[in-house]
Amino acid sequence: MSAHITGRLTHSMQSLSCVLVLMVLGFTLSLVQAADIEHFLELSLEDLLQQEVITVSRRSQRLSDVAAAVHVITAEDIRRSGARSLPEVLRLAPGVDVARISEDRWAISIRSHTEYLSNKLMVLVDGRNAYSPSFSGVLWNTLQIPLENIDRIEVIRGPGGATWGVNAVNGVINIITRSSHAIHGTLISAGYGGDTGPFALLRQGGHWGEDRSFSVYLQNREGRASLTESGDDHHDKADHVSAGFRLDGDEPFGRWIVAGNLFRVDSDDIGVVRDPLFPPTYRRVETITDRFSGMDVQAGLTRQTSEQSEIRFNASWSYSDLEAVMLADQQQHIVDLEFQQRLDVPDRHTITWGAGYRWYEDSISGGLTTRFDRPGETLYIASLFAQNEVLLNQGLRLTLGGRLDHNSYTSTEFQPTIRMLWNMTPRHSLWTSLSRAKRIPSRGERTADYILTVARPGQYRLDRPVDESLAHLPIQGEVRGHDAYGSERLTAFEAGYRGHPSPNLYLDLTAFVHRYDNLRSATTETDPDTLLMGENEAYLISPTQFINTGELTVTGIELAGDWRAGEKLRFQLAYSYNDVGEFTGGERLFSSFIPRHIASLRSSWNLNHQMDLDLWIRYVGQRYQRFLAPLDAYTTMDIRLAWRPQQKIELALVAQNLLDSERTEYYSLTPTFQPARTRRGLYGQIRLGF
Repeated sequence: MSAHITGRLTHSMQSLSCVLVLMVLGFTLSLVQAADIEHFLELSLEDLLQQEVITVSRRSQRLSDVAAAVHVITAEDIRRSGARSLPEVLRLAPGVDVARISEDRWAISIRSHTEYLSNKLMVLVDGRNAYSPSFSGVLWNTLQIPLENIDRIEVIRGPGGATWGVNAVNGVINIITRSSHAIHGTLISAGYGGDTGPFALLRQGGHWGEDRSFSVYLQNREGRASLTESGDDHHDKADHVSAGFRLDGDEPFGRWIVAGNLFRVDSDDIGVVRDPLFPPTYRRVETITDRFSGMDVQAGLTRQTSEQSEIRFNASWSYSDLEAVMLADQQQHIVDLEFQQRLDVPDRHTITWGAGYRWYEDSISGGLTTRFDRPGETLYIASLFAQNEVLLNQGLRLTLGGRLDHNSYTSTEFQPTIRMLWNMTPRHSLWTSLSRAKRIPSRGERTADYILTVARPGQYRLDRPVDESLAHLPIQGEVRGHDAYGSERLTAFEAGYRGHPSPNLYLDLTAFVHRYDNLRSATTETDPDTLLMGENEAYLISPTQFINTGELTVTGIELAGDWRAGEKLRFQLAYSYNDVGEFTGGERLFSSFIPRHIASLRSSWNLNHQMDLDLWIRYVGQRYQRFLAPLDAYTTMDIRLAWRPQQKIELALVAQNLLDSERTEYYSLTPTFQPARTRRGLYGQIRLGF
């Protein structure tokens, strides 16, 4: 009876989704014929090319003058997307692979190597490096930045090592928050959904002196548990609490900023751990709760020393207490110091140079799947970088740059780049680049052993002979870190076009070839040995170790389009095609590659000066993962309807994942989490400003 009722409900939901789609499309087509609708676009297509970005060369540049694959996600894009988390927002950019693992765990990458801890992607918050040396990557549920506080997100696809240093291999994501000069007054934002749970934000901003401003915020969000593939409760609910402040000032000695944040995250999940006493799978599932907390403080000063020179100082400190049950229990401190100067030589050169120092210290103990041979570690990276942009003639620019990073693990790494830009006309640009980027080993790859699940006797064929008296034992696989493990390397060629071929159409097209070598792989280290469990139980250990022998080539195309169909109607397209070659040179570990096709199509309407209607359709192709069957491709759709009865009051209703009842987007292997199912959801939100 219950299965019959569930089937009828599922069929009803699918029918309702189809009806909603037809109603929205029909209503939209009728709106296209309407006239005298107020302009809602903040940027014209000409203005798009004049947008300023700072992440590519560490200085402000017009988008039309940038020789790199860059996409800007604006505050208006974020608001109208209906996204409730930072990872969901990143789906707006072409070339970014975003896969949900559980309620607040995500695998995110650019162009390749999608993992829970994506080790080739650098994430910045107002220029502060959020990349952790512990396991190489970012824990996305520790970035509790209110979406309402984000001014824009600059997504750089492709290597950024020559500018931002080691580990900026496949891309750089710079989350730029709003100046407190721009957020005076009170903002209250709250909402609730059956799938999203309750969420709320309180923000206050105002003047502090004649040329100084402040803003403070308090945010809370609860995530509801999803389902496992068997339909059971996944036990992955989450509770996020964060608070922060920002001070901005304009003084005779320069512009300055001081900002800080606190966060606390309780994140439940179901982990899969090895259990040699539980045949036939020798695995067990265990409900876990990760508890993350921390704080960061950042200060920066920008001073115009002359008409041709500007200097910047930045300093930050962050502390985190990360109780990741599967990985580790860790406390870490990170200090970043940076100086940079920009020099303009009239009519010819723009030189940017600087130096930086990063210091890291931790104390750590192993989790359910790891053990560490050093309980504490102190690391550093000392950097020197320079870049020269030369105007060769009218419209033709050459950029030469490079960076030296001296680090505790692999000594000195050099990352060069050469870029060429041709502004054919004010509306059309061509560019190309050749770059080298490095990823240095993580603390986990040097000092940790990873305990994998246990296989049944005879299920796994060992490379070396085993004594017949031990052949009946289960086999536990381990991957062991060691001090000889080195850096990975990328050589990347890119070329692109950016412009608007017609008055109402903007296109950004990029083609790339990524050639990786010295990639992480594994090889058998020693003969299998035994480990006694109690008095009578034993099993074999098959140890391997990390080595740098892997090679891989990835080629692809990325497209972003913006079409203004009318004064009230806008379509935005993001598409990426990725051809991942064969991994050679060793046993690939822990990797899931980006799907061949990822597409996103958004339409935005202002029905009138009080109402918005947004439709967002996404397609993600089949995903291949190591040791597992492929995950099916999926297509999904979100709809957002917003009404503003007054200028500073907005009511929004958002329906998400309408085209499929539920789906699995990712299997996490390091650590191994039981996969969750993404379901349809509906939430409402109110924003009040005064």
